[in-house]
Amino acid sequence: MTAGDAWRDAIWNAIGRGLSAHAVMLRDSDIVDDSIAASLLTAIDGARRGTPPDVSGSLALVAAFDDRVDSLVAPGATGAIRIARARHDLAATAQRLILRDRVLALAAAIETSRLALLDLAEGHVFTLLPVWSGSSPLQPTNFAHFLTGTIAPMGRTARMLRAVYDVLDHSALGSAALAGPGLPVDRDETADLLGSEGPVESTFDALSAVDYLVASGNIAAATVAPVRRLVSELMLWRRTEPNSLRFADELLAPPDANLPHFRPPSTLERLVAETKRVEADAATITTLTSDISYGPVGEMVDGAVGLAGSALSRAAAANEAFATIISGPIEINRAWLARTAGHSLITSGDLVDFFMAEEGIDPSSARDIAALTSTRALQEGLEASAITPAMIDSAALLVIGRELGIEIERLGAYLAPRRFIEKRTVLGGPAPAAIREYLAGERGRLETDQRWLEERRRRIALAEENLEIRTHELLAAASF
Repeated sequence: MTAGDAWRDAIWNAIGRGLSAHAVMLRDSDIVDDSIAASLLTAIDGARRGTPPDVSGSLALVAAFDDRVDSLVAPGATGAIRIARARHDLAATAQRLILRDRVLALAAAIETSRLALLDLAEGHVFTLLPVWSGSSPLQPTNFAHFLTGTIAPMGRTARMLRAVYDVLDHSALGSAALAGPGLPVDRDETADLLGSEGPVESTFDALSAVDYLVASGNIAAATVAPVRRLVSELMLWRRTEPNSLRFADELLAPPDANLPHFRPPSTLERLVAETKRVEADAATITTLTSDISYGPVGEMVDGAVGLAGSALSRAAAANEAFATIISGPIEINRAWLARTAGHSLITSGDLVDFFMAEEGIDPSSARDIAALTSTRALQEGLEASAITPAMIDSAALLVIGRELGIEIERLGAYLAPRRFIEKRTVLGGPAPAAIREYLAGERGRLETDQRWLEERRRRIALAEENLEIRTHELLAAASF
């Protein structure tokens, strides 16, 4: 089955869902009687189970579904499927139903990724490593703190996804072709039967909006951006610091007898390529929708809807693949990272704090002494751990005219990477207690998002069950 066939099947099924809700509402609103409603529901079920026709365009599919229902209903009910609705509102409703379902699938995938990241981070609270900014080492931290750079934005996108879902979770049914039908339909009931929060309030907006498509594409891109950045960073580690981590064979390209040394991380490379495709699709959706004229959009949004659905599904697949990768096939070399965490004078910035807190030196003088000391160490090719009291005394003589006479043991409390990190106890800092508190908070937020997902899925399931019950009731009533 091609992607086009899968999308056509999804639209066809969603059209059937929308029509079933509409038929039940027509009976409950006394617009049709029991026999016509039962005939419609039976024909809708038969049409829904059939193979969609090979036509392009959402409006054309709605028209084909209507024709198929007409061919299956009792003679007296022919044409009843078109009462109080149009192709436009049903197509718009079907599109929203599909995107809504895919947003929920993406929400589940993001939760899987976040859980995998939290589990990984909790196992690396004491794993030291240097962090680079651009091409220069900046400060040491631990791997758990490093991972919060992905955990945090993924949590934010999960909550942004909920906002997009809330927009999609409104039904366009009852808008007809633009101004709504002339008959007294109950738009709240059809929305409820579809598990939606309610109808789109303005019938004009229901058929002319494009912002929900842009939002769908953008949220798909937002959910994969943190994945792409972290995976790209890990591949950069493998290239520049190959001893820092190891990729399992399942992540590497198959061995080549002619190039036995060439085992690129093909699984990670494909994942990055997929995330870039999602981001490109989001940009295309924005371009496509910006050229659509004001007013009911009809089939002009079909391309953007298809791209949005594809982007959401690809984003979900990327998050699921990411969760699998970080849950085991990557092994972090703790010892190697710890060994490099103190290189390049990476902790020397704390000399200023040391001079002020331990020696009572004023801030300006403290900065000057630290700068002179660090510059000399840099010129001599020394690490922070090789800075000596004599070097500090030489700098102090030039700045304040006296030596400080510092014991070398006291320097370790400020220049050793582990002690450097232990002092960072501020909210969100890398100190073990602080990072554990942060991770616990993120796990709590994840659990809240999981409950939200369960509630939305439960509401849709209950709506489907209710629609089925109402259908059976109408079929039973018509048989008497």
